[in-house]
Parts: sequence; structure tokens; C-alpha cells
Amino acid sequence: MAIIRCVEKRSPFRKKVLPGDDLIAVNGVPIRDFLDYMYQTSLGVTDLTVCREGKTVSAVLKKPTEDPGLEFENYLMDKQRSCKNKCIFCFIDQLPPTMRETMYYKDDDFRLSLVYGNYVTLTNLTDEDVARIIDMKVSPFNVSIHTTNPELRVKMMKNPAAAKGFELMQRFRDADINLRGQIVLCPGWNDGEELTRSLKDLKTLHPQLSSISVVPVGLTRYREGLEPLRVYTPEECKAIVEQVEEFAEECLKDLGTRLVWAADELYLKAGLPLPEFDSYEEFEQLENGIGMISTFEREINDLMSFLVQPFTLPIRVSSITGKITEDFMRRMVAKIGEKYTDLQCDVYGIENHFFGHDVTVTGLITGQDVISQLKGKELGDYLLIPDVMLRDDKFLDDISVGDVERELNVKILVSENGAEGFADALSRAARS
Repeated sequence: MAIIRCVEKRSPFRKKVLPGDDLIAVNGVPIRDFLDYMYQTSLGVTDLTVCREGKTVSAVLKKPTEDPGLEFENYLMDKQRSCKNKCIFCFIDQLPPTMRETMYYKDDDFRLSLVYGNYVTLTNLTDEDVARIIDMKVSPFNVSIHTTNPELRVKMMKNPAAAKGFELMQRFRDADINLRGQIVLCPGWNDGEELTRSLKDLKTLHPQLSSISVVPVGLTRYREGLEPLRVYTPEECKAIVEQVEEFAEECLKDLGTRLVWAADELYLKAGLPLPEFDSYEEFEQLENGIGMISTFEREINDLMSFLVQPFTLPIRVSSITGKITEDFMRRMVAKIGEKYTDLQCDVYGIENHFFGHDVTVTGLITGQDVISQLKGKELGDYLLIPDVMLRDDKFLDDISVGDVERELNVKILVSENGAEGFADALSRAARS
């Protein structure tokens, strides 16, 4: 149901529809979910049909509008679709049994790819879904590929429907749907020759397929009863980076784009320098950890070139990050300190005891690890925490920001993602 929660003041329908109305149709076309709603409103709205207290009510405009100004109780206007796979690398299957219930929900809803950039596996699409995607030109469409080998994809996802993944991507290419792909590499499964096969297959989808990310599998210590997997060694990470870069150079020569990029994590684990900023082209895979470090460093350099010195008094703060980016963040803080000599910022890389030491990324740090590893340390006036660690002001283990403040006896400032967010948090600390 598409129950209207709010009618904005600027809405041309403000006096015609009411909160609590159930939207039935736009321009006479039935609305099944928000995808129908977005598509129909993009064509220009002249009338809405709602159900109010069991009666059908029609609201008509003299001039069409693209924005009816409505908010809905359920943004999907439908039940969210869950994942039907049992992927050997699924992170949710590796969670401990003590976390809040919402953490265990696996979404695989193609509609969320359009709104939030979620990656979907294509395994639960009906023929009607495929037709809608093609008819409505749903773009960009983000696909979790992992391999183009049908038999291997079925084995990795433990779902017979996974075999049609590449076939569906070919149909979307032919319909001129913009695609973006993701490959999660698992040692001995879809790397080596299988990765080469997948990249060659995916190259045939260009230009509709505009980018591919290659990321290493993430493993926690909670894998009892799951498929045996291991993390990549530094030497293996180096080999993967070289394989991806070699193929990317081939694509650059043949297609005018690198097409495929390896995750920052692979470079860091291999001890390799990250690619130049410009080599990431449009940064389409930023949220997959592709080019995030290069972006952060470029932003820091830009900020240092034009910011007026914001600190009028000596100030000491601390900042936390994942172990894998600890050295990088220390370099960035040192760069800031070259200009702002009255700032002292101590960087602490937090070891992930909760999920296991193989988990090194910043976004999976828990409150209990922050508390246990910073207890008794001189943290200064403020502790800066990146917002990627938090969900609704809580860490993944349900410990709140306030809990950490009390346990460590320090004021906390949450910094938004990126260099500007980090610099803003430092400025807020200086002004406080």
C-alpha cells in the first residue's frame, strides 16, 4: 500500500489529497510500488487517484507537475524483497548470534539499486521485473556478479537461479540499461583464470557496463558450519592488483576506459602504492572502496591550499580508524599539522576483536573495541569518530556514542565521511 504520510506545503496537491490517503494511480496508471510512482511522476503528473475511507477520490491539476510533493509511510510502497541465496561469502551469515534482529535481514531488492545504489544478484527477478526494468530504463543498475561462469555462480550462491546472471546482464545491455558490476573474490573460487574469464565476458557489455569493482572477501571469526574460506595473503593481493591493472590497461586501449578497478584494500594489504587520482575516472565505484583513499588525500590537499587557519588556541584531539588505514590517516594528520601547528591529533587504529582481526575496515569497528582499546589513554579534548561506524547513533554492537563518552570520559564529535567531514570536525573542536 502507498499510504501518504505527509503532503508538503509546496505540493500542488496540498488541498486535494490528505495524509492517510492510499495512492492508487497516477495519470490513471495503477501504482504497485515506488518504481511505478517515480516513473509516472517523471512523465508529468496531471491527476492522482487515492482511496480515502473506502472511497475513490480523484485530484486533478490544470498544469502537469513532475513533483507531487508527497511522502509515504513506506518508501517502497511494497514489501521489501529478501535475498534467496546462500552465498559462500555472505557477511550476514558470519555475524554473531547476539546482534539486533535487523542486522540479519538480507535484502536483494532491485528497486533499491536505483534509490540507494544497492548491489543485487538478479536471482529473484521475475519475467515481469525484467520487463519493468527494460521498459522504465532503470539506471544505473548495480549487479553483484562475482563470476560469469554459470555453473560456478550457482555453486558460489547456492541458488540455481544464479546461472542466468550474465544472460540477464546481456539483455539489459541490449536494452541500453546502464550497468555497474561488483566481483567479490574468494581464494580458489573465482580468482585467477576464472577472474580473467569474467572480465573478458564483462568487457563485451561495454559501454552499457561502465565500471567493475574487484574486492576481496571479508571474513569474520564466526564461520562455524560455513564453507571453508580464507583471506588473501599480501603476495596474492599483489598478484590480483597486477591482474586487474593489466586488464584495465587493455580496456583503456580498446575501449577508452579502464572499466575495472581493484579495491583500495587490495593495494594496502599488498603494500602497493595506490593509483593516481585521475586514473579512477568517474569514481563510480567509490562506495565499494574503489578510490576512497585517493579521494580523501586529494581533498586534504585541496583543503590545505585555501582554508584559513581555524585554530586560535592549542588543541588536542584523537581520531579512530580501522587498522588498515591507520598509517594513511597518520600521514594525512601530519600533513594538516604542517600548516596548523597548534593542532595535535593522535590517530588510533582499532583492532577488530569483535568480528576478528581479518576484518580491518573502519565501518565495522564496534563500540566495545573502541572502549577496550582506548580506556586509560590520554585522548585530549575530543575524540573524533567517523560516521561510517554508526547506525542511528549506535555502533554495530548497539553501544551508543553516549556510552563511549561515559566510559572514556571524553567528548565525542562525529565526522562525516570524507576529508571535508574530517576537517569540519576538527574545526568544530576548535570552536567549542
